[in-house]
Amino acid sequence: MRAISFAEDDLWAAIETDLAEPGLSGALRQRHGLLSPCALLLSREQEEAVRRAVRDLYAVLRHPAVAAAVLVLAGGEGLADPGAGEWILGFDFHLEADGPRLIEINTNPGGMLAVAVQGRALTALDPRLAPPTEIEGTILAAFHQEWRQQRPDRPLASVAVVDDDPPAQYLWPEFQLYRRLFERAGIRAEVQDAAAFAPGSSDLVYNRLVDFALEAPGHAALAQAWRSGETVLTPGPRAHFQYSDKRAMTLLCDPDALTGLGVAPDLARSVARVVPPTVLVRAQDEEALWDRRRDWFFKPVRGHAGKAAYRGEKLSRSTWATILASPYVAQRYVPPSRIHLDHAETSLKLDIRANAWRGEVAQLAARLYQGQTTNFRTLGGGFAPVFAA
Repeated sequence: MRAISFAEDDLWAAIETDLAEPGLSGALRQRHGLLSPCALLLSREQEEAVRRAVRDLYAVLRHPAVAAAVLVLAGGEGLADPGAGEWILGFDFHLEADGPRLIEINTNPGGMLAVAVQGRALTALDPRLAPPTEIEGTILAAFHQEWRQQRPDRPLASVAVVDDDPPAQYLWPEFQLYRRLFERAGIRAEVQDAAAFAPGSSDLVYNRLVDFALEAPGHAALAQAWRSGETVLTPGPRAHFQYSDKRAMTLLCDPDALTGLGVAPDLARSVARVVPPTVLVRAQDEEALWDRRRDWFFKPVRGHAGKAAYRGEKLSRSTWATILASPYVAQRYVPPSRIHLDHAETSLKLDIRANAWRGEVAQLAARLYQGQTTNFRTLGGGFAPVFAA
C-alpha cells in the first residue's frame, strides 16, 4: 500500500475543470480536511480481500435468520418494513497483514460523489492512475431500484435530499452534487431541511439524517410519512438497525452463533475472521473490561463519525462511568494502518471505506487522519480515492 501526493492547487484546479462550476468547487475547497491531495494505491490482493469481505458480510446480514436476530439485538424488530430503504452501504475497514477488519457499517455513507470528482481530477493529473469506476450510474440505479420496490407503476420524478439545517452541514457541497446528479438525469431535486418536510412534496426522500430512528420531534412528519408508506425514504430506520447498529457485530464475530442460525460454516468462519471480537458492555463485566481496557475500543451502539467512541487506554474514570450508563459495545482494538504522505509532516492513519450496493463494491476510498478516531480536521488528511496497483 502506498500513496501518490499532489500539490493542493493542482488538485483543486483539476476539480474545478471537472465540475465546470466554480461556486461548487469553491464550496468543496472551503471544507478544509474533506479531500486529501493524494491517491492511495492498494495491491490487487488487498483490493480483492476487501471486496470478498463485503460480499461475505452482506450475504450473512441478508440471511433471514441472521437479519431477524440482528433486529432483535438492536431493538428494531418492531420497525415498519416498507420493502425499501437499504440503498448503498459503506463498510469501513482497518487493514491488517492477514486481511481487512470491519470497524463499522454505514447506511448513509457520505463522500461518494466528492471522492468521485476527486478521483477523476487526480487521474487527469497523473496518467499512471486508471480512471476510477463511475459511481454516479450505480447511485442512480440504486435510487431507482428503491423507488421501484414501492412504486413499480410510475417513474421516479422528484427527490428531496434532507438533513437538519443542510447549509450548516459539513457535506453541504456534496448535497449540491446530488442535486446536480438528479437534475442531469431528468429528476427534479431539492435540498431540504428535514423539519420543513411536507408529505407529497417529493417522490423519494434521500435521508442524510443521523437521527437514525427518526425519533426527534422535528422529524415527526417525515417519520409518519415513512411509517404509513406515503413517502419512499432511503436509507430508512430499519436498514440502520439491520446493518449499522454496533450490536450486530457481537453476532457477526461469533461463527458458532452464525452456524446455529443456518449460515454455512465456511461463510460463518470467513465473516468471523473479518469482524474483531465485539461484546456488549454490561455492568456485570465492568471489572474485567476495565482491567483489560487497553485491548478494547468502546463505541456507542448507534454512534456515527467516531463521536463518543473511545480507545480504552485513553479512558478516564468519569468517561468510564458514562459508558457504563449508556448502550455501548467493546470491540477488540485493531490499530489503523499508517502511511507517509509527501505533503504531510508525519505519517497519517487511514481506514478503507468500501461503498457497496447489493454486496458488490462500487467505490473504494480511504480516510486519512490523526487522532483517536477518524476525523476531517487533519492537515493533509481527508478522503482519498483508492486505486488498485
